[in-house]
Amino acid sequence: MIVILCTIFFLNCTYAVYNINPENIAISGSSSIAYDDFRSTNPASFANHKGLTLKLIGFNLGFNNNFLSISKYNDINGANFEDNTDPNFYPKSELYELFDNGINLNVHLAFNLPFSDIIFNNISFHNRAYFINDLSLPQSFVKLLLYGNEPNETYSLNSSSNINAFTESALGYSKKIKNLSYGFKIKYLQGLAFGELVNLTDNSSFFVTDTTTGFMGEAKYIVNQAVGGSGFALDLGVIYNYSNKLKLGLSINNLFGQIKWDNNNLTYNFIRNNILSELPLRYNEKQYISIKLDTLNAMNIIDLPLNQIYTVDNFSVIEFKSLNDIPFNIDSLIISDALIETDEGSFFIKSQNLSDYELQSLNLKSEIYKTEYPSNLNFTLNSKLEDKINLLLSLQTSFSNQLRNKELWKFSAGILFNRLKNQPITLGFAFEERGKIYAGFSYGYKFGPFSFNYGLSFDDAVFFQSTKGLDFSFSIIFKTSKF
Repeated sequence: MIVILCTIFFLNCTYAVYNINPENIAISGSSSIAYDDFRSTNPASFANHKGLTLKLIGFNLGFNNNFLSISKYNDINGANFEDNTDPNFYPKSELYELFDNGINLNVHLAFNLPFSDIIFNNISFHNRAYFINDLSLPQSFVKLLLYGNEPNETYSLNSSSNINAFTESALGYSKKIKNLSYGFKIKYLQGLAFGELVNLTDNSSFFVTDTTTGFMGEAKYIVNQAVGGSGFALDLGVIYNYSNKLKLGLSINNLFGQIKWDNNNLTYNFIRNNILSELPLRYNEKQYISIKLDTLNAMNIIDLPLNQIYTVDNFSVIEFKSLNDIPFNIDSLIISDALIETDEGSFFIKSQNLSDYELQSLNLKSEIYKTEYPSNLNFTLNSKLEDKINLLLSLQTSFSNQLRNKELWKFSAGILFNRLKNQPITLGFAFEERGKIYAGFSYGYKFGPFSFNYGLSFDDAVFFQSTKGLDFSFSIIFKTSKF
């Protein structure tokens, strides 16, 4: 048994943004109607809940990428990429294929504030905080590193990164009528901070080797920042109890979900200054980053100083859509090199020399960013195989590719095993459209009304050596029916 548990321990399952419980990451969407509390994502599940359930501690943290695993690292560690007669030869072409979609990295953290996940009979409330960071680099960046600069080849350096920090507060209600249960949750989404690095234009970042002149390239990026956002989302669910051993569920989570980063929300009105004091930009400012390599060749390396071979600009700016909107003397801005025109017809003005008062007096129109809060559709079956063993099946999809979700169908299956006294175990597998496979495991220990649970998960793998990411979740739950 110990060997089996240790083997299962190193398993993973997919994770939607609202799934932060160990059981959720273990059996993924098939957990939708597995429990009668917040571990089920179908709000109709609460209709069977009696008494009080309170989460004392709950968090999830992890990271993932799309190209590297421990087994793949072992394959390339110490490999010879040039000599095909070497026993450790590893073809560059195979390594390059690992980066078919470029380089994608994700870091995430989710947690409940203590005592903020509560269910009393059929009424629920929760408050959760999330931090999610995504980074993407193009495949041509990898090609440049592996093969060097090939003659007359243009390499795209278009990159992107975004950070979302927000909270989710929800109030839910459910009711049972004969064999049918229904429920809903109304969610308030409070944005804390948002940041993104984007390309100035689609063709603003590149590197090229010209056989007649030399190396040339440039990279131009804009960093956008927003403090304070708000939005709403809705969860709807129904469960049909076909028999004592079989029930079916349908749920839509995060319907209409969206965080609008504007100047009309709680964060902006009450704690904006505290957050801004910790961030590099002021309200309505952007960061302009430009790196330019100007015709590098052998003669220039010998004759020119380094600062004439490449230049780096990095400063804060404010944006205007047209020249008519700029309340400054245009000629003076051009002479002082403080005006930048983009390929799309807008203009940036350097703002580092503007005081806070001057910046506010411009009365700039607030730039509004939006973060899609992924909606998910889930069909679930819960079948009782035998005493204290349940089989869970789920078919689900998301309607957005943001916040770790994908617009792909996914089939997941899970087993709830409760035969060990006070030691609940869940085991799950999932198959995603386009061939990805996942698996997961969680383990708990009950001590009176308290339950200690953890789940460990790995991305795109069944075994630890093949994983491309790690998720860990832990919770302490208090549950009693004596109310």
